[in-house]
Amino acid sequence: MSDARGVNEPDGAAEEDGVSEAEAEASIAAIVEAEREAEAEEAAVAAAELEEPAGEVAAPVEPTAPKAAPTRSKASKPKAAKPVARKLAVLGSPIEHSKSPALHRAAYDSLGLTWEYEAVDVTSETLADFIDGRGPEWRGLSLTMPLKQSVIPLLGEIDRVAEQTGGANTVLLDDDGVLRGFNTDVPGFVRALSAAGLESAHFVHILGGGATAASALVAAAELGAEKVDIYVRSLEKSVWLEPLAHQLGLMVRIRPLSQADRSLDVPDLVISTLPGGVTTDALYTDSTRRRAVLFDVSYDPWPSVLGRSWNTVGGHVVSGLALLAHQALLQVRIFVSGDPLQPLDGEDAVLAAMLDAVGIDASGAPLED
Repeated sequence: MSDARGVNEPDGAAEEDGVSEAEAEASIAAIVEAEREAEAEEAAVAAAELEEPAGEVAAPVEPTAPKAAPTRSKASKPKAAKPVARKLAVLGSPIEHSKSPALHRAAYDSLGLTWEYEAVDVTSETLADFIDGRGPEWRGLSLTMPLKQSVIPLLGEIDRVAEQTGGANTVLLDDDGVLRGFNTDVPGFVRALSAAGLESAHFVHILGGGATAASALVAAAELGAEKVDIYVRSLEKSVWLEPLAHQLGLMVRIRPLSQADRSLDVPDLVISTLPGGVTTDALYTDSTRRRAVLFDVSYDPWPSVLGRSWNTVGGHVVSGLALLAHQALLQVRIFVSGDPLQPLDGEDAVLAAMLDAVGIDASGAPLED
């Protein structure tokens, strides 16, 4: 039998399926080498991602100072936000004569606040609808009679003095939706009389039996009064003041208005809460008018009938404008901070501006023309 390899072919040179063993081994070696080169290339690429390229040295990083904020041209500066314009008003009917807008506007101008304050004709019948219709820009309301009493059922909170007197002359429209009522008439009485030089009073006459008379009664107690005579046009409509007087620890007598001048004792202070222009049959003696201070809460028309009678004998008269100014200052405190006890920034200057706006000096006397 002949061998499968040629007789003259060297070992290893035999062919299998037309390919020699040497050629097969060479091919396998080439494949292995190619795989090694591919792996080396991949390793080099990975290393290059972690290191600087060969032959290049990274420059050291120098610390740099923080960059200054870019400056804006005047044209590109953002505009300062305008202060929120809040709305306020004094309510009553009639209300055209009110000096409250002049007082409050002077105060807000002094404080640098762009707040609006106006007078609005509102009756007891329309008060609830008016309050319900106020938007979030509304901050507060000042109230004249008879709204001081009509507003009480509409309020969520009232201060101690409003509760005592049954009347609120100030309403704060709080941002949380709660209506808060205050009575600034009582401290207004005390502050105005103190500014006029009267710090205390033992015996006081009050003319009139309405809500302002109740505030005058509480103010008399705060001035240290021990007894108060109240002279009214209707005894039946004024008996509600008697329990308040007793609660305050006062000796009280309620009598007809026509008997106001028949007291055997001369009062230290006469407070008239009668509406402007109302006449009275009471004719105080010259001696009483010289010795007693008259505080007439009315200011339109001025001087009032009683004011003129005190002036004729050189008596001491305090205008209702003083009460209006001092109670309004406390209202401004409430509208600005929510607290009648929190003084305003620069309050002395604010009060001076308010007094000047209604033409009276610090003692409550009219300014000379």
